[in-house]
Amino acid sequence: MPSGSPLPNNTNASYSFEEFLRGWCHRLDRLSAEITAAVDTKDGEASQIEDMDAKLLIARALGHFEEYYEHKSRAAHLNGFALFSPNFCSSFECAFLWVAGFRPRVLLHLVSSSVQDLSAQQTQALDRLKRDTRINEKAVEDELARIQETAAAPPLIDAMREAAWLSEGQSLTTTNEQIQRLNASLEAVIANADSLRVTTGAKAAEILRPTQCLRFLVAAMRLMQRMRSTGMERDNLGGDLDR
Repeated sequence: MPSGSPLPNNTNASYSFEEFLRGWCHRLDRLSAEITAAVDTKDGEASQIEDMDAKLLIARALGHFEEYYEHKSRAAHLNGFALFSPNFCSSFECAFLWVAGFRPRVLLHLVSSSVQDLSAQQTQALDRLKRDTRINEKAVEDELARIQETAAAPPLIDAMREAAWLSEGQSLTTTNEQIQRLNASLEAVIANADSLRVTTGAKAAEILRPTQCLRFLVAAMRLMQRMRSTGMERDNLGGDLDR
């Protein structure tokens, strides 16, 4: 993990995932611009980047996302409830959340839209990965449904609402034992969903050639950037209208 953003190893409530995320997004913007410049077209022809250089950029990009998930795991441990409707995301971004993040199949759709020179063998491998991912997504959804069923009792629902309103990064150590157990269950399902997101992206990257993988990574970064900027613009516009 990059040394510039160490992962807190204590459990106090001062840790803020939102604060980390702001810096992480700024670094993502710079990395996206660097990779885009490396693969951008010149005079109608694709830039010829050496495989070794491409692999170094891929490793940096994957390391950047690894850093994100390490910090997100920390946030889920403190308060998993808050990640299902995070106050650091716009309402537009929240509308697309799937188990506190994006649906893994989105990555495979990005491959299809951003990489136009797939071989027949690569296409077959991606089709198999799509089928496997769909099955694994269903398993995570079933796991979340079981957790929701156990939380259906009205007293627990009221306690959950109270927990969800805790400030971002605030620990649940002062809440009742039922809420703590439920948070542990949510932490586990978020970890499983994040693991599926990471493994799906990694498997897609393995199928692609280095330059293809860079185009896929640029598409993924741009999607995140567009969703964030669009959401902020919409929320700001809504605030202006309210005034």
